[in-house]
Amino acid sequence: MKFAKKLKDESGQAMILTLLCMTCLLGFVGFAADIGTLLRAKRNLQIAADSAAVAGAAELNYGDMTAAADAAAAQNGVTIGTNGGTVTVNTPPMYGAYAGQTGGYVEVIVSQNQPTFFMNIFNIASQTITARAVAWNGASSNDCVYVCNPSASDAMSLQGSFDLSAPKCGVVVDSNNVDALQFTGGAGSLTAGSVGVVGGDGGQTGDSTPAPVTGIAPVSCPYGGMVFPDPTTMTCTTPSGGNLTGPISAGCYSAPPLSNGGLGTLNISNAQLGAGTYVFEGNVSLSGSVTSDAGGTTLDIYNGALSEGTAATNLNLVAPAPCAAGTLPPCGGSYGGIAIMQPPANTNTITFEFGNSTGTIDGIIYAPTAQLFLHDSGGDTSGGIQLITDLIVGTLNDQTATLSITNYSTTVGNSPLTKVALVE
Repeated sequence: MKFAKKLKDESGQAMILTLLCMTCLLGFVGFAADIGTLLRAKRNLQIAADSAAVAGAAELNYGDMTAAADAAAAQNGVTIGTNGGTVTVNTPPMYGAYAGQTGGYVEVIVSQNQPTFFMNIFNIASQTITARAVAWNGASSNDCVYVCNPSASDAMSLQGSFDLSAPKCGVVVDSNNVDALQFTGGAGSLTAGSVGVVGGDGGQTGDSTPAPVTGIAPVSCPYGGMVFPDPTTMTCTTPSGGNLTGPISAGCYSAPPLSNGGLGTLNISNAQLGAGTYVFEGNVSLSGSVTSDAGGTTLDIYNGALSEGTAATNLNLVAPAPCAAGTLPPCGGSYGGIAIMQPPANTNTITFEFGNSTGTIDGIIYAPTAQLFLHDSGGDTSGGIQLITDLIVGTLNDQTATLSITNYSTTVGNSPLTKVALVE
């Protein structure tokens, strides 16, 4: 009887049921914790994929796309071979909406093993997490002035009563120096769509509209992988006295050497330039009327300095039609979009002493290691030389020049300069 009564006794059931339910609840809590950890790992992995795709697309034309993507992924916690980490770079993309798309699209797929905790009970020690991103190096750049020297003091120096106006585009100063952007004197003004500096600024930077933003991330100087003409493989003409005038055909021209072995000067004056690329060995001086024919011209200053110092100079230089967006020159046999260029090995200064010069330079000025020196003393108030251009120079020194820059990339509608955009 006592035993039967004990069997009918229901005391303690609530505790047993609670323990059983707690076991289930703790199991769900553990499962939720693992899922939360995996979702967090997925978000972090997506950041790594996004940054790797952007880095790879930015270096697409420079030959180190995969290395750049791998480095960016590693900076965001995904290192190849560590915790099962993998980084796969595809161009064109293999999956998604941009599969098979050429023209600057880069796909990056990253994966990594993420350890689990409570799932170990079910013999699941880790899960492989994957993320994917696509970036495009083809969106039109909003910038039109690139100062590319990575460390120079006063990399962009604006002095006196300068007036630099580029209201529809951005200015990028890539130098990490504390005085990368320097304003001297309080009579000048800089107006741009944006002003970004990797390093710092100094002087009367209140003359800038908008105010410079310092400490930005470094920007790759455009066209870093471009191949330049090599005059050693060309037949070059040395004109008598170094003078070029009248109708001139595209080709290679060498200045008469100096008696001491130094570089001589090619004097281009009152010249009509036929369409094509002009390669100049030696210094080049422009004066009088210098005009491009239809079809456009590119002046390549191979190893000397370019100067325009005559007060009455009338320049009308027009670049050939630009290459397709995201495509490096040369294209179609020309250096599309570029009006004046110097290879990186040539660090000689490009000088424009505008005075009361007139005309238009319609095309990119590309001299990634050289200084562009502008001086005017206000003499161009009657019109001056209009720049429909993107400036890509090593350093920029403007001493009282009054310049109005119109973004070439925007004007031509088929931008030869691009920025990277994350599209998927």
